[in-house]
Amino acid sequence: MIARHTLTYVGSRGFAAALNMAALAVFTRLAPTDVFGLYLLVLSWALVLYSATCQWPKFSFFALYAEDRAALQVGTVVRLLGGMLLLAGLGAAGAAMAGLIAPRAAAAILVAVVGMTAFEGAAEIARTRLEVSAVALSIMLRSVLVLGLGSAALLGGGDAVALLVATALANMLAAIPSLVAIRALLRGPGDRAEARRLLIYGWPLVLSFAAAALAQTLDRLIIGASIGVGELGAYGAFADFLRQSFVVFGDSIALALVSIAKREAREGGLPAARPVLEDAARLLTVIAAFGAVFFLSFDDVLVGILLGPDYRETALRVAPLLVTASILQMLRAYYFGQVIYFTPTSHLDAVASVTLLVAIGALSAVLVPRYGVEGAALAMAVGQGLACLVFLFGSRGGSRMPVPVRDVAIIVCAALLCGLILAGLDRLPLDPRAGLALKLACLAVVSVATGWAFNILGVADLTARRFKRAA
Repeated sequence: MIARHTLTYVGSRGFAAALNMAALAVFTRLAPTDVFGLYLLVLSWALVLYSATCQWPKFSFFALYAEDRAALQVGTVVRLLGGMLLLAGLGAAGAAMAGLIAPRAAAAILVAVVGMTAFEGAAEIARTRLEVSAVALSIMLRSVLVLGLGSAALLGGGDAVALLVATALANMLAAIPSLVAIRALLRGPGDRAEARRLLIYGWPLVLSFAAAALAQTLDRLIIGASIGVGELGAYGAFADFLRQSFVVFGDSIALALVSIAKREAREGGLPAARPVLEDAARLLTVIAAFGAVFFLSFDDVLVGILLGPDYRETALRVAPLLVTASILQMLRAYYFGQVIYFTPTSHLDAVASVTLLVAIGALSAVLVPRYGVEGAALAMAVGQGLACLVFLFGSRGGSRMPVPVRDVAIIVCAALLCGLILAGLDRLPLDPRAGLALKLACLAVVSVATGWAFNILGVADLTARRFKRAA
């Protein structure tokens, strides 16, 4: 089941990532850098509003889920999400009335929050109940709709706000498969006691998610204010490309392995979940280490394919720092940060998020005016690293995600050796296409061999059994 669930999520996320990268390539060619930069700026505010209001109930539900109270918990979460959307609407309306944002932009931000809430809420409930196929279908459908509706909006002469509304509509429609899978539970009644339990667990998440969202967008807000939306468009486009790439795998692992580990922990505590979590740590290390080698070895090719010519120079300047930041974000959000689901409270997440916000905010304020987008990328990398350290060493009770140190070190050394081999191939007098193919083949062989050696997800054992049966 572990391998099947993980491969299903990775496959769906991989499909979605491919289309999201195609969407990025299309959008950056249809929209000038200032239009795309403004879209990223407005989207940043939508993410902050969503995180501060509508994100916490779904994570409280996942942490406290009990099979025997499923209908009651789902009914309660649905009502909580409705109340949080009302609060988000009041916030957007208040900002527009105060003149902080144009009414049209405020309305688009609220529509975006509704879309995020519908998709993420439905997918989280379905994921918790191990409805793998429905969640995977929603993930793939969203990527198709984002590409189609977003391209139509830009081709029709739409601006940044029109693009944001198009992506919001894509979220709403993509939620349908997950909603169908949990439709019987959606009619469940609400319960004040359940709401109180969810709130007691989740109130620190209101602070932590709002702080984390603001931290993730603060660099963009400072770039937009001090340098301009044109530079922000190039920086944000490449940052989103990298984030999507690593999030594909990190989110898939969290969806599959952490969900299964949580079920094991409900029956036997954190020690019972340790083998699954250690396997997740090894898999994430393989992805992080060899992903870094891939992006740093082929950054020029990737930027040329995925981004428009106006985005190229800025993207290449910040590539190493943004790769580092994206890897640390993946490890923080999808592994070390998952510890809150195995502890009685979620306070540690709030501490990590505030640390992230303070570090990125302070460093961006100092570095961006002086060093531009490079300063923003450095601030993001340092902030993500500090937040990981909070999860590693901040738990008073000693509850932390297990790290198989020896295995992690071996995987990292294998990736470093692979990087050196690829650098050596660059010095050989080879035809460019032949050299590119040889480097890709080398990277594929070493990364697959490393994963095989550690029997990650039990794939090596599964393959051996299949061959034995065939023989």
